[in-house]
Amino acid sequence: MSEPANPNTPAWRRADRPAAVPSACATAEDVLAALLDSVEGGELHVRPLRALLDSGRFARFTEIGLALRRAFRDPSRRGYFIARMKPHLRYVIGLLPASIQRHGMLPPEPAPPAPGTLELEQVSDAELRQWLVDDGSLIYGEFQRYELENYFDAIRRYVAPGGEMMDLGSGLGKVVMSAALALPFARCTGVELMGYRHGMAVERRARLLDRAQGLLAALSPQGVDADAPLALPFGHAATLRHLLALDARIVLREQNMFEADVSRASLVFIYSTCFAPLMDALAAKLARELPQGCLVSCTTFPLAHPAFRLLHHFPSNSVAWTSVFVYQRMGPADGPAPQPVHLYAPDPDEWEAGVRAEWERQDAAPA
Repeated sequence: MSEPANPNTPAWRRADRPAAVPSACATAEDVLAALLDSVEGGELHVRPLRALLDSGRFARFTEIGLALRRAFRDPSRRGYFIARMKPHLRYVIGLLPASIQRHGMLPPEPAPPAPGTLELEQVSDAELRQWLVDDGSLIYGEFQRYELENYFDAIRRYVAPGGEMMDLGSGLGKVVMSAALALPFARCTGVELMGYRHGMAVERRARLLDRAQGLLAALSPQGVDADAPLALPFGHAATLRHLLALDARIVLREQNMFEADVSRASLVFIYSTCFAPLMDALAAKLARELPQGCLVSCTTFPLAHPAFRLLHHFPSNSVAWTSVFVYQRMGPADGPAPQPVHLYAPDPDEWEAGVRAEWERQDAAPA
């Protein structure tokens, strides 16, 4: 349910604005704008695939993925591939798992495979289901810059000074660092499972801090007044301490989101478009552990738990290309457990028709 339009609803951006020019910084607000524009996105980042997949943590993922891909590519096993996949379609993002597609992240392998190679028949349904969940979690998604600015506009009315913003699945740190600059949180914390993404986020954080130090020094070589007022870009007021304390205000952790301490959060942000299989468990964790009144925002999939009251639903193509939900932790954590929901699970027969059409296209393509 969306709130009715009102005069305070911003006009949503549809493209990035021109970047600020750091050399033209004449005020603290100019410095802040330049720092915001310097936060790097991750749309085109390169994944160290071989190192990632050869690690002990992902060795089994690779082994099962190769078995699934061989079954998909073998014309004599197409019926078996369909039969194994149909019970788990709610865990698949799109028609086929990303990793088994032509440009997926799984490595090439010899044909025929080496003796003793794992086959799909040796993979249990539980293992296959977990593999599909893991495959979805490896997909990287984030807001475009203009969508993030829309998001900050959308939530500004709910954000009070202080508190902690947490991004669960923070990737390369774009939302965490942008929020620390644009909004009046005392601390912004990113939690990211993938080690290489966390490492890239740490590097980007270091570059942001170096740039902030340089721009502030150029603004006032004699030193700046930490108590000087600073207008934040989405309507909040702060002082220059907001920028001077960035090192302490931006925290990045390499951690599973289900193990993160969220007990002090005042806003939890989740870019959950790729988290469909995790949403029920994630909602239960947040219901148990978040303080009353904490805000939670997520994308694409709603939080189906009685502990959360919907404040606003921004439909697709408003704030962002996908739906954005804003909730507040209000109800009892031990309320009736909701029925598991699996949104956007395809009709099995329609899915099978789509896969068979894909096989027909591949069969007709030149070798």
